[in-house]
Amino acid sequence: MAPPSDRFKPIQKIALHKERKAAAALGESLKTREAAMQRLDELRQYLAEYQERFARAARNGLSSSQILEYQVFISKLETAIAQQEGNVARTQKNCDSSKADWRGRYTKSKAMDNAVGRMIDEERRSDDRKEQSDNDEHGQRKR
Repeated sequence: MAPPSDRFKPIQKIALHKERKAAAALGESLKTREAAMQRLDELRQYLAEYQERFARAARNGLSSSQILEYQVFISKLETAIAQQEGNVARTQKNCDSSKADWRGRYTKSKAMDNAVGRMIDEERRSDDRKEQSDNDEHGQRKR
């Protein structure tokens, strides 16, 4: 009959596999969040540059249609920034969820590792006791 630790090794392997998949998913969600944050920074930077360009052009004089074009475009940039902020918030929630999932799976995987390790230690101690008992018995027969 297989020792208890051998019966638990497939479960241990599955727990490790799930933990690694969760870690990979967390890595992907972190990359997605980082890309969303970078895009938001780019939009904010572009808005600041465009507003500066508008201010320079306004000092040199603009027609009402040119002012309207600047204002419409600035409004579109502000809308895009607001949408991107929502996207960043969603990717942050996804990261938080992925992190919680990974932590849970990591904890289960480590608990399984510890349980199997304790079983192996107990099996080893039991084998040592049996071997010692056999040696003692063998030694007593020689007398």
